[in-house]
Amino acid sequence: MGNVLVKSPQEHASETARYAEREFQLVIQRVPRKPAPGHIRVHFYSHLYQVYDGAPPDMTADFPLCPRGGLDVNLVKGAWGLETCTPVDPLRWKPVEPTHVNYLSPVALRVLSEEQDGCIKVIEPFVSQTTLIQRQTRHAILATVTVLYVICARWLDLVYQCLETDTTLIAHLRRSKRRLAAVTIDWEAVVTNILLAAWGLLVYAYFNGNIAANQRLHNWARTGSLSL
Repeated sequence: MGNVLVKSPQEHASETARYAEREFQLVIQRVPRKPAPGHIRVHFYSHLYQVYDGAPPDMTADFPLCPRGGLDVNLVKGAWGLETCTPVDPLRWKPVEPTHVNYLSPVALRVLSEEQDGCIKVIEPFVSQTTLIQRQTRHAILATVTVLYVICARWLDLVYQCLETDTTLIAHLRRSKRRLAAVTIDWEAVVTNILLAAWGLLVYAYFNGNIAANQRLHNWARTGSLSL
């Protein structure tokens, strides 16, 4: 894989588990449906013993088939951040190396999905040391960011509690907010005062000789403005 920005299969599996937990809490029961035409359903297991024990898959998704009816395994690896992806024989419960690299033919899909409700099971049998280090680095970075976020949130909470209990600042802000909310503005009186102020300025300018009466009336008749 070679990229710390790529989510690991464990992260994808955790997101799937959280989504399933939310559905369970909301009492949402999904109606089982078959894959859309031209698609194949893939079940991913992080360990081979899960397949043998009949455990639910860590992740499930439907992938489009190639025009020839086969499956491009690169789609599966890209969607779940896998470095390697190998199907599991449904009869022997063992990983099977496909004839073509990163491609499962229509015949292979039919054999692998036999008595599996049209689904194939895959695992990640091998992870290189480089990819393992990158996944661990990403996990450490995410854990550090999470810790820093928790520390900052806790610090802000302590500051707020200190201001609320040891000072009157928070109470003063709340009182000011309530007072502002209780203030009612008489907009009609505001407009009246603005008009009176405008007329007062016009009268003052007229008596000071800044505005000629005839010119002012001429401008008002032509443009609707009292300015020169």
